[in-house]
Amino acid sequence: MIKSLSLIASLLFISACKPIIEQGSVTAKKLPIAQCIGSQSQCEITTELAQFTVKFSQYQLGGKVKTELPFVIEISQLVRNVTEPRITKVSAYLEGKEMFMGKVPVFFEKEKESNIFLAQSLLANCSEEQMVWRLWITVELKGREQTSFIDFTSQRL
Repeated sequence: MIKSLSLIASLLFISACKPIIEQGSVTAKKLPIAQCIGSQSQCEITTELAQFTVKFSQYQLGGKVKTELPFVIEISQLVRNVTEPRITKVSAYLEGKEMFMGKVPVFFEKEKESNIFLAQSLLANCSEEQMVWRLWITVELKGREQTSFIDFTSQRL
């Protein structure tokens, strides 16, 4: 009986979990302002398809993304004129640059009526005090895709 109750409680807990952005408890407007962090290899990316910035938002940011705490990645397209085509889709994943930690998928959603894509992620803790991560980003525009990356450092809690 106790095992059954534990299983049911666990299933209810798991099924109630949603990303913070979807829960409504934290929205992009309530998060600290997204910013480029000092450890990023680059903040602005220019490809033949588009120009965009990659910024991070986390309550405990302090210049580095903290492991085991949710953070938001913001990708915003820099648009020079009204006729310039817009990015239609962003997909991405994270991986350790110098240490294999698996591939962490990152799911972006477009903010309504803007050129901003938001995703929430979380990094695993590492035995090292700091770890360099690589964010692989694929943008789609007019049916064409282009992939680029940035590196950034996380800080262990």
